[in-house]
Amino acid sequence: MSSAEGLPAQLTMADLAPAAAREIDAFRERIRGVPYERKGILFSEMFFLCLCAAAVRPARILESGRARGQSTLLLAASFPALPIVSLEHDPNSADVPVAAARLQPFRNVELRFGDATRILPAMARPGDVALIDGPKGFRGLRLALRLLAQGRVAMVFLHDVSPGTPERRFLEAWLPAALYSDDPRFAGVAHVLDAAADDIPQAHRWHGSGPAQGYGYSLACLQHSPTAAYRRAWAAAILAGLAHRGRG
Repeated sequence: MSSAEGLPAQLTMADLAPAAAREIDAFRERIRGVPYERKGILFSEMFFLCLCAAAVRPARILESGRARGQSTLLLAASFPALPIVSLEHDPNSADVPVAAARLQPFRNVELRFGDATRILPAMARPGDVALIDGPKGFRGLRLALRLLAQGRVAMVFLHDVSPGTPERRFLEAWLPAALYSDDPRFAGVAHVLDAAADDIPQAHRWHGSGPAQGYGYSLACLQHSPTAAYRRAWAAAILAGLAHRGRG
C-alpha cells in the first residue's frame, strides 16, 4: 500500500478517520478474493494497520503469530513491494502447511519459526513495522514495549487488546497516544469490511449507535516516540502481568 495522502508521520485519530473514508475502496480492491478465516485478523483491523503504517513508509514488516497465514496474506496483498518476515512459534502446528500453501505465491514473504520474544528484538532494523499476534496478553505487550525501547521500529501493532482488558487498561495509562481500530471514528467507516465475518460473536460486532457503540475486538497502533518512557513501561508491564496472573 502506498503512503496515504495527507497523513503525518505522528498520527492522531483525527487524521486517520478521514483517510479511512478516502482509502477504503482501494483497500477493498487490493484484498479482493481473500476469504475470511475463523482464526485471523479482521479486515477492518488490517485496513487500520495499512493506513497507520503507510504514514511512516516502512522498510520491512515483521510479524509474529502467523497461524493459518490470514494476516500474512493480507499484508502481502497490501504491501507487495515490501519484505515481510513472518514468525510462528510452533513448527509442528497443523496450521503450518495451510499457511505455507496460501503464501507460496508471494515472493516477498519469508516464513520463519522460533520464539518471537527473542528473535524480533534481535532482527529489528530502523524503519521496520511489527505486528504482534502472538505471544498474547502481557507477554505480547512486553515484547511490543521492548521493540519500541530499542528505538528501531517505527510502529508496533498489538492484536487482541479489546476494550476493558488488563492490557488495554495498561496501554491507556502508560501510552495514551496509542490508536485503536475499535475507535468509533475509524470503525464507523471500516466496519463494513467485516460484513463477511459471520463467525464474529454478536457481542463483539460493531454497534454503531448509542453510548455502547464500538467493537469488542481491537488492534492497537503504538507509534515510536523518542520521549516515551518505554523501559519504565516495560518494567511496569512485568509487574502488572504478574499481578494479573496472580488474580487468575
